[in-house]
Amino acid sequence: MNQRRRPSPAVYRRRQLVAALVAVFLLALIIWGVTGLVGLFAQEEDPSQHQQGTSQTQDDDAVAAPSPQGEAEPETEAEEVPEGQCAPADIEVVASTDKEAYSTDEAPLLVMQITHTGNEACTLDVGTTQQAFRVSREGREIFTTTQCELRGSSLEMEFAPGQIERAQMVWPRSDSAVDCAKPAELTGGEYQLRVSVSGISSEPHAFELAGVTP
Repeated sequence: MNQRRRPSPAVYRRRQLVAALVAVFLLALIIWGVTGLVGLFAQEEDPSQHQQGTSQTQDDDAVAAPSPQGEAEPETEAEEVPEGQCAPADIEVVASTDKEAYSTDEAPLLVMQITHTGNEACTLDVGTTQQAFRVSREGREIFTTTQCELRGSSLEMEFAPGQIERAQMVWPRSDSAVDCAKPAELTGGEYQLRVSVSGISSEPHAFELAGVTP
């Protein structure tokens, strides 16, 4: 009677590693979908649609109120930030990752840091509807949270001068144009991360991914 051979220790370890990676990706998706983009921040020591709508209203008012004949049309004043809201000039957004380089079996941790550089306390919407994480390579966007169907919410947070907040998410090395959750066969090389909140964007942050040889 033949007996089934037990897998060798090396094969057993490889199976454990594969199972562990699957578990990591599933956990990453749970963290991403439930907390990473739900406005949970670890505290430390182009305003977009709203601005466009406000600007359109100002333009309409200018047309509706004719100026006296012979006088020059007054210039439209620059849009002002609502009282108590943080001005974009007083908010610095920085993108980073937990490592500078990742092997083929590692999922990068994408980090957004928000710093209030102004002199007075103000509020800023840092909710998921205002957050965006974007990963690109050589000018081509590989992943963006704006393509993923996530439940968004607003979160008005008061920032004291010098206050720093962070939001982060695990990127499962996916191509969001195909599938936000499934790891894709990405080309190895340098990638760039850009993040934004309430229309205020960061400079690109470069990191390395090991992957398929181009």
